[in-house]
Amino acid sequence: MVLIKNILLWASKNDWTSQKLPKYRFIQKSLSRFMPGESLLEALDACNNLENTNYGTIITYLGENVTSENQSNGVTNHYLNALSEIKNKSLGTLISIKLTQLGLDFSKTTCITNMKKILDKANELNTIVWIDMEEYKYIDKTLDIYKYLSNYYSNIGITLQSYLYRTNDDLFKLLDFALYIRLVKGAYVESESVSIKDRDLVDNNYIDLSKIMLNKKNLSKGFKPSFATHDDLIIREIVNEANKNAIDNTLYEFNMLYGIRPKLQNEILKSNQNIKILISYGEEWFPWYMRRLAENPKNLFLLLK
Repeated sequence: MVLIKNILLWASKNDWTSQKLPKYRFIQKSLSRFMPGESLLEALDACNNLENTNYGTIITYLGENVTSENQSNGVTNHYLNALSEIKNKSLGTLISIKLTQLGLDFSKTTCITNMKKILDKANELNTIVWIDMEEYKYIDKTLDIYKYLSNYYSNIGITLQSYLYRTNDDLFKLLDFALYIRLVKGAYVESESVSIKDRDLVDNNYIDLSKIMLNKKNLSKGFKPSFATHDDLIIREIVNEANKNAIDNTLYEFNMLYGIRPKLQNEILKSNQNIKILISYGEEWFPWYMRRLAENPKNLFLLLK
């Protein structure tokens, strides 16, 4: 499984596979399970259907590592338009952004300027904006920008990854001021010096971090954690921890990806837990798709079938 995961993660960043594999019909067909379409309107139609059945929704426009100011401005305008469309359709949909989409690779100033435009628009709509966490080399820059913006905006959330050794320290620093933190396992190729390679240890760290996030002292300050996982054992641990400490289920939520374990998603919803479904869309889907397969290589066998 580790070998398959590494191959998939390699493929996600390889130019040849990125150009050739998306052209195969069976790849495109399997993609429809995880993505309702490439356009914003297709994503919002799926959001509307989900919200009509009491799910919350989040959207993210695929693509990362833009290399010019024109590209970053284009992504910024796309998200501004997305927020307007969300308002026009009376949806509660949130947006989730990678900072390398907004220019982080070439200008921290441009990235912050673009993020401020999006946060201002989101503030008008009384909604929050999530920042995704990317590869290890971007973590310090991402956290620095998040901390800076948190001085001026309260409608902003940050993502942490449980497969990194540093995340425990990052979490404790963030809990001093962060209102929204989303915990994921992580889906990038990182060195053994910074990332936990044993899957069970990653899961154990996720559970340990979730218990810190569910601490009543932290929740009493208005902090609301989000747990992004498809692991039913971890979900059960989180719910048990919340019940044991008499924590109301409105004070935390689960996030899951569109199309992954829909039966489990429905079970969570029916158990009166808060759950939001994250919908990805856009033409630049191949790297994201490979990382989704790598997160759970069993998905690869579904693709081959």
